Amino acid sequence: MRAPPPPPPSAEAPRQRLAGAAASPVPATNTTAAAVAVEPMVVLKGLVKPMSQASIGPRNPLPNEEKDEDESEEEEEEEEEAEEGPVIPDRATIEAIRAKRQQLHQPRHPFPDYISLDGGGVLSSRDAAAGSSDEEDDETRGRIAMYAEKSDSQRSTKGVFAAINNRGPAASLGVINDSFREVEDDKDDDEDEEERRWEEEQFRKGLGRRVDDASAQRAANGGPAPVQVQPQPSGYSVDPRYQPSFTGVLPGASVFASGSTEFLSIAQQADVASKALKDNIRKLKETHKTTVDALVKTDTHLSEALSEISNLESGLQDAEKKFVYMQELRNYISVMCDFLNDKAFYIEELEEHMQKLHENRVTAVSERRAADLADESSIIETAVNAAVSVLSKGSSSAYLSAASNAAQAAAAAAKESSNMLPELDEFGRDINMQKRMDLKRREEDRRRRKIRSESKRLPSTGKSANDEHIEGELSTDESDSESSAYLSSRDELLKTADLVFSDAAEEYSSLRIVKDKFEGWKTQYPLAYRDAHVALSAPSVFTPYVRLELLKWDPLHETTDFFDMGWHKILFDYGVQNNESATDPNDADMNLIPVLVEKVALPILHQRIMHCWDILSTQRTKNAVDAVNMAISYLPTSSKALHQLLATVNSRLTEAIADISVPAWGSMVTRVVPGASQYAAHRFGVAVRLLKNVCLWKDIFAKPVLEKLALEDLLRGKILPHMKSIILDVHDAIARAERISASLSGVWSSPSQKLQPFIDLVVELGNKLERRHMSGISEEETRGLARRLKNILVELNEYDKARAILKTFQLREAL
Repeated sequence: MRAPPPPPPSAEAPRQRLAGAAASPVPATNTTAAAVAVEPMVVLKGLVKPMSQASIGPRNPLPNEEKDEDESEEEEEEEEEAEEGPVIPDRATIEAIRAKRQQLHQPRHPFPDYISLDGGGVLSSRDAAAGSSDEEDDETRGRIAMYAEKSDSQRSTKGVFAAINNRGPAASLGVINDSFREVEDDKDDDEDEEERRWEEEQFRKGLGRRVDDASAQRAANGGPAPVQVQPQPSGYSVDPRYQPSFTGVLPGASVFASGSTEFLSIAQQADVASKALKDNIRKLKETHKTTVDALVKTDTHLSEALSEISNLESGLQDAEKKFVYMQELRNYISVMCDFLNDKAFYIEELEEHMQKLHENRVTAVSERRAADLADESSIIETAVNAAVSVLSKGSSSAYLSAASNAAQAAAAAAKESSNMLPELDEFGRDINMQKRMDLKRREEDRRRRKIRSESKRLPSTGKSANDEHIEGELSTDESDSESSAYLSSRDELLKTADLVFSDAAEEYSSLRIVKDKFEGWKTQYPLAYRDAHVALSAPSVFTPYVRLELLKWDPLHETTDFFDMGWHKILFDYGVQNNESATDPNDADMNLIPVLVEKVALPILHQRIMHCWDILSTQRTKNAVDAVNMAISYLPTSSKALHQLLATVNSRLTEAIADISVPAWGSMVTRVVPGASQYAAHRFGVAVRLLKNVCLWKDIFAKPVLEKLALEDLLRGKILPHMKSIILDVHDAIARAERISASLSGVWSSPSQKLQPFIDLVVELGNKLERRHMSGISEEETRGLARRLKNILVELNEYDKARAILKTFQLREAL
């Protein structure tokens, strides 16, 4: 049924057109129709696209064709509207149209919800020589196909309601209102559709040339021609002139994608699918391998974590034990340090008393020796001066007798003056009595020493030089009473030293237990031991124990090695591991003994040599040399304390040489002055003893230092003048030359220029002996003296001069 034409719309009436179609005005037939509301007429343009086309893909129409079709459709619709007028659909029609529209809005082939691993479905079987340019063309054509499909599908929704234009008026006003709302929605859709169409046109214009170029290139490369796909039958009637073309579908796209028109053969598809499956299997295996590796790593990490947990648990127990051990060790060391600090005062007191005891001992010997020398020299020198004053006038027998009388008178006067007459003080005591008693005691001591010396003295003729002893050469200067007093005082001090640690527990008073404590610390916790720098403080801890034991050490009177001492035996292996290969050579504990020697033993030795060394005692000097050599074996040559010790030895020897005096009286003087020859022999013996003691340092001092002390200062400066004064007495001169040679024996292995004065003296003695031999005096005795001169020259490495002696005296002996 056709509705009556509505009146012309007013200016305020809204426009009732959708997608360019407006309501056609019709003249009113009666007045009542004007009062009725204007019924809108909705015209929906466009064709309904068949499903077969949607699934396969529409042909991209040319712009001119689309324009012509739109114009023809609009003309037809206008003619129909003019003939039939507006048609109002019923509810069933509206529902059908709504369902149709929803179906058209949905994608014809929904895209898969995954990304294909083979690059977009089944690939076309074109040559691989196409390269990257064909892939770019395929991508471009795919985009064009997508937009073309989208444009056609959108355009197909325009004419959804075009087929029901002539159905007649609506049954009721409610249906019209629903239609108005739907038309408003469709209007918005059409506006969006127009905008999309314009965008698609712009893309088509920009990409069309690339598609054509790609197609031409593929044709030139001999690529496969597009496969013509027949359209599938559809439930919709489609205009025959709107059949899509499938020649422009992008090759290589997935056959299942919308818009694709190329299909491969079943074998090709199977090959592609097989490759895709193999690729997926390969990737799956790689994923599986990665997962297995991750699982192995996880298991490893888990095992490591469990091991770490067990280690931490055991470490916690070890830390607890270490904490308890360190607390106990700290308390032990704290108590031990307090204990040693309290005992340090007593140890220092004992050391001072022991030093004073040794100093008093050597001081007593030195004072008594000086007093004896003063007693003898005062009388002898007075008598010699008197005799020399007489002999200076002449050497006849009368002068000799006068010189002897003058010497005796002078000696008696000097002895009388030395007796010191009694002198009383205010209490009536004799002040000089003690001095007279000391003088008498010294005389008695000298007499006893002289007797012992005479008993050891043998005739020089036919005896070896080693069996001869010259007065003053023996070290018999200490009396028995002085030695006994020293030993008694020393024993008392040592007994007191044994009581210093007697009031303490054994773990503090025993050096071995203290050493075990520190060694246990080093063995159990070496890092903590090292971080605490125990190697630097350990010598200070052990020093009190070593000092207390070294009170017994008397390096000048006893030959005691450190190896024989208790502290050395205990600390010798301190810090040494049971496995010697594990011992670090750079371990500071390896220097514990040298450090103790330098800090404790060397100062004691230095003090004894400086204040307690009797240089004229050969035995004391030998002990001193042994002690210094022992200290040198423990200390480096760069030790400052060692250099100071050697400098002290040098200074003491220099002082002793300067203090020695050997009279150079002639044989005539010694004959007329009673006791002069014995006094001169004694002083010569003391000088030879000092020369021998100086030469004992040959392994410690450098050769230039030793030559200066022994040859220049002592031999040439003190001894040779005396030898020249007695050269007329050939027997005595040769005997004393032998003692000098024996003292120098083994020191100089080659001739020395500084020994030349002494060699010249020996040669001169040979000349005098030769003159006696030529005079025929005691030929046998002369040959004996010649043999002794030859031995002296051999000792001095003067072999040529020794052969001359043998030749002169016709001695058939080997050198």
